[in-house]
Amino acid sequence: MRPTSLDLSIGQPSLMPDTEPFEAATQWIREHGCPYPPYNGLPELRAAIATIYGGRNHTNADNVCVTNGSQEAIYLAIKTLLEPGRDEVLVVNPGYPSYPRCCALEGIACRDVKAQARDGFRIRASALLEALRPETRMIILGSPANPSGALLMQDDIDELARELTNRPGPPVMVVVDEVYRELTYAANPYPSMADAYPYTYIVQSMSKSCALTGLRVGFLIGPEDGVSLATRAHMLMLMSVSVFSQRVALEIVRKPERLRAHVPWYAAQRASMLEAAAAGDVPIIEPDGAFYTLVRLPERWRNDSLGAAHALLDEQDVVTVPGFLFGSQGEGYLRVSWSADPTSVRDGFARIGRFVQA
Repeated sequence: MRPTSLDLSIGQPSLMPDTEPFEAATQWIREHGCPYPPYNGLPELRAAIATIYGGRNHTNADNVCVTNGSQEAIYLAIKTLLEPGRDEVLVVNPGYPSYPRCCALEGIACRDVKAQARDGFRIRASALLEALRPETRMIILGSPANPSGALLMQDDIDELARELTNRPGPPVMVVVDEVYRELTYAANPYPSMADAYPYTYIVQSMSKSCALTGLRVGFLIGPEDGVSLATRAHMLMLMSVSVFSQRVALEIVRKPERLRAHVPWYAAQRASMLEAAAAGDVPIIEPDGAFYTLVRLPERWRNDSLGAAHALLDEQDVVTVPGFLFGSQGEGYLRVSWSADPTSVRDGFARIGRFVQA
């Protein structure tokens, strides 16, 4: 990357965060000092998060552990809920690469289930159910997903919950990474697996919705016994999350409307991105949420997204992420982030258009 490059690669908001919660947290520190917080997090923060994100089944503070960002929550779920050499995890392809990597780190078997471009890379319940084996103990999903922005749809949630409930043997846990949940743009309410299936674990964070990637506050939400196990590992690894960061988060959830304060900007940005893609004749997968889209590459680059990313940088000075990093179904695509400033997004898609048309 050069100083002149348009960076449409990074999954980081370009907006500035609301500073009022920081000011309130600073005042609390002035008055109370900076003590150790509880290992699983401030009780009032955990209670608020359970109310907002816990669905019908996880409504109490003990259903929540505050983690060092969503990444730790993903790792804790894999580390503490699964047994190496016995259990297997299903992940979606294309998907966030940390899921299989965390499995590999813990020696947990992992298989992918292919989502299809014709479905906008939305995963279907039927594909997940067909992939189940007796040793399958966990399914990890993103909704909205990285890199596609695809949502898990209500019909698929209902089918998956019904069939998993009726399946004999130990329950299959479903971990849903919801870090982009607030950044969805449909008029309908967000379809949550936690409303439909009691063995759901939710991974949440304030990093994306509130432009707080550096605050490192995440949450693991789920059945109390599983969250208790995760908390024990969490306290040995990190002890607890910064009390200042948790006080900032608490101020945010005391006014839950803050969680979607940036959505109008992202909705306008999404509309502008779709316009720019159409104007540049850039073939994309239209996202349901998050702030990414997948650009379909021409035949020349269909099996070499890494080469395409390098060529795009060399020829048009635009930085993107090669799709192969997200699994075999991502090959032939570039992931493009539209969280950058509006001018960079418009100019970037114009340059991408010139590249794919050439």
